Amino acid sequence: MVARARHLGALGTHAATPARRRARAVVGPLLAVAAALVPGHAAATEPILVEFHYTPVPNVQLAIWLEDRDGQHALDVLVTQATGKYGIGNRPGRWDFLSSWRAPYGPRPSVLPIWAHGTGKTYPRVVFFDDEPLDQESLGWHENSSTAESYFCIPLTPEAHETVVVDTMTCPSPKNFSTDKGRFDPRGGTSVYPPRNDLLVFDPALDSQDAKSFAALNTLDGVTAATPVGDRAEFVAFLIPADVVERGPLTARVEVSREGDENDAFRFAREADHFVDPRLSTYGVAYLGQPSVLYEVGFDPLARGFTGATRYAGFGDWDGATGAIHPPDPSISEADGSGADRLRSMTKNGDTFRWGVFSYGEAGLEGETDGDGWEGSCVLRELPPIEDLQAEVVDFDRVRLTFVVPRQDDPEFRPARLKIRHVTGEDVTWTREVFDGAYEVPPLDPSVLAPLGQPSTVEVAQLWGDYTYQFAVLYEDSCTNRSTITTVSATTTAQKFQTVDSFCFVATAAYGAPWAAQVAALRAFRDAWLKPSATGLDLVRFYYAYSPPLARVIAGEPLLRGLARVVLQPVADAARLATAE
Repeated sequence: MVARARHLGALGTHAATPARRRARAVVGPLLAVAAALVPGHAAATEPILVEFHYTPVPNVQLAIWLEDRDGQHALDVLVTQATGKYGIGNRPGRWDFLSSWRAPYGPRPSVLPIWAHGTGKTYPRVVFFDDEPLDQESLGWHENSSTAESYFCIPLTPEAHETVVVDTMTCPSPKNFSTDKGRFDPRGGTSVYPPRNDLLVFDPALDSQDAKSFAALNTLDGVTAATPVGDRAEFVAFLIPADVVERGPLTARVEVSREGDENDAFRFAREADHFVDPRLSTYGVAYLGQPSVLYEVGFDPLARGFTGATRYAGFGDWDGATGAIHPPDPSISEADGSGADRLRSMTKNGDTFRWGVFSYGEAGLEGETDGDGWEGSCVLRELPPIEDLQAEVVDFDRVRLTFVVPRQDDPEFRPARLKIRHVTGEDVTWTREVFDGAYEVPPLDPSVLAPLGQPSTVEVAQLWGDYTYQFAVLYEDSCTNRSTITTVSATTTAQKFQTVDSFCFVATAAYGAPWAAQVAALRAFRDAWLKPSATGLDLVRFYYAYSPPLARVIAGEPLLRGLARVVLQPVADAARLATAE
């Protein structure tokens, strides 16, 4: 572990003299030891500004949190939004379901188990609202208890998964894809992970009343953030409240997980180690791999300086069963972005580390400058809002935002972070709480922005076709001050049909189960007779575009289901004859 009092941050990069380097190399560790031996800690009257520095690889989930001198969870700093907002740790379905980008079902108890168990919180376990026994082990087929989905996508085949994730990051789903949002386990089961908290609209007939309680249970909106882009230096500025400072010295921890990160010690087969839905046997990809890894550093927030770690502290359970921390051993990879190398080694201001914390200390920016540019002081102030925000639809899944970060009274001012968030819907009142709870676009490096007072352009991707999006934009300085929110709306164009298999929506709703002989016959007729011809493919496209809303109406009305069966039965009989061998 490296423990040197270096000034690491966004405002200055000047190096200290060699003599001071050597002195700090000796004094820094002694101060840390002395602080650890003191039974109490100096009372803090103000929050302390700190920065957390790291360089993650792409597609990781991570949590950053603080523990006090007694090893107790003190405060969450950041949780990536798939876990903190969309509830991938606590959602319906089997834990060993196959995965894919934005897969809707299958809890991931192994995602961040050290953090989750360490918070000391538990939540009701979420299970399918669908009470059909044969549906409990299915990646799909939940139309009778499903409502429109605004985030998750249908499961992908392994081939499509590679194309979608690597090349486009788009959802191959129509606008009206639906999911079972779940209910609380009637047997009283619990989870250490929160449920999703992004649900805004509920169907009284097809959603459980429990779903309305998910958001109240999940209170992580203020600390959730987008998954980092990866292979780029990141830092999180954070004000530690005075009551937490008084519980120091503190330990800053970061737990990092990545799906499918296998090696020789942790190798899993798609069919043998995951559950393959026999009715969707070609869908879903293996997600199991090496467990989460943990980095940590101890620091005194009242003492100005930097502390970094180059070696990981341990790893979690591969299945997330407990919050145990296993000591480093050769079973965890440490290269090529795998295992402990999920946080890359980085060098900043002369220090090399994978996980580092810089504290501005008790005096803030009024402390010793040491010739490194750390002058002035952090004060609470409101920054002027983004100006001239405009939205241009580029494609069904992309919108281009143009805006101006205004000039400031301070000629040396530079924004430290730009935050862009969005929600779907026609009418949104943007408050701080709504902004924190909205979907966050991956952070943008402020260095790519145009000079203050000139137009900047950012392209927002991973959207859905034919949706109205409300965008909100603000920026922050290095003292965590933020501008007021500026908003704009845009409606994306309709998504072109994609040849990714879907479900016989109306037929399934009419007959109540996807394995009914009539549904199977219609599906076989579609594949054997319709899809190979241009006219048939047009019919399939039309059906996928317009049948799901009708299916939702039919599913909840016995009379309509009966009428639909009367209409579909002759078609199903003809289809069965046409596809009979």
